[in-house]
Amino acid sequence: MQTISEQVTDKAFLRSFAKNNYAIPQNTDAFSFAKALMTNFSSTDEELRDELSYMILASGIIDKNKLTKQQLTDLLSLALDRDHLFYHIGETENDTVFMRSFSNLIVAAILYVDAKEQILPEQVVQQTKTDLLLYAREEKDWRGYIKGKGWAHAMAHLADALDVCAQNPRHSTRDHQQILELLRDLAKVTTPLYHEEDMRLATVAYHIIACKEVDDDFLSHWLDSCFVVRDPNVSTWRRASNMKNFLRSLYFLLLWDNMALSLLEQISSQLKRLDAPYVETGAGKA
Repeated sequence: MQTISEQVTDKAFLRSFAKNNYAIPQNTDAFSFAKALMTNFSSTDEELRDELSYMILASGIIDKNKLTKQQLTDLLSLALDRDHLFYHIGETENDTVFMRSFSNLIVAAILYVDAKEQILPEQVVQQTKTDLLLYAREEKDWRGYIKGKGWAHAMAHLADALDVCAQNPRHSTRDHQQILELLRDLAKVTTPLYHEEDMRLATVAYHIIACKEVDDDFLSHWLDSCFVVRDPNVSTWRRASNMKNFLRSLYFLLLWDNMALSLLEQISSQLKRLDAPYVETGAGKA
């Protein structure tokens, strides 16, 4: 008989769960198994980390209500601690990013359950938002796909967590304003974002706007602050490019739903400002 520690590293054993819609056996200690699976988030084996451990944990344990309310609260606390979401925070170009990035997805999965059933204490929901905002400010490794190791994609996974967080009915207007301010800053990072991170970030902003969680005056000032000044430093050009992609994604999300027409005009104007170095205007210019 294998121990839980041995089971969670046995890919053949875990594949049997995947073949059964990620369901775990009835006699399994779901909480102990969940905690053990989280250790695999630091693995550079994409199948073990992503296709097996994450999917079993999210789809087979959390979504299928295999944990008690207290166990979900405890698992959330674990995901947010220094050994998971904040594991070696601030480091770049190494494998610690996988643990941090995939911890975001577990936070998102638990918050998704809470949004439907409100099982978490209100102070835990608020602290989770605070921790996500702190993590976002301290994370420095925004790589997407890493050859031979699979997706790190911390920006996209963080956006997924922020999206579920923002839709929690227990958050205030100020909470939503803080999330929008964070999205603006994330869209200005110097790392080139070309793995659909712009759409993942824009989706969070779109949901906040669509649900009218903030007023038009705040949104107008927020959009004004989405400008990036270019200078000879190439990093400012990367920041401007990231911001343009974010605003374009947000523009079309709003356009496709035929909403916030005045906001669309302001986004368009901001994009024109950001493209000013390439746009020739005035008489006599081709």
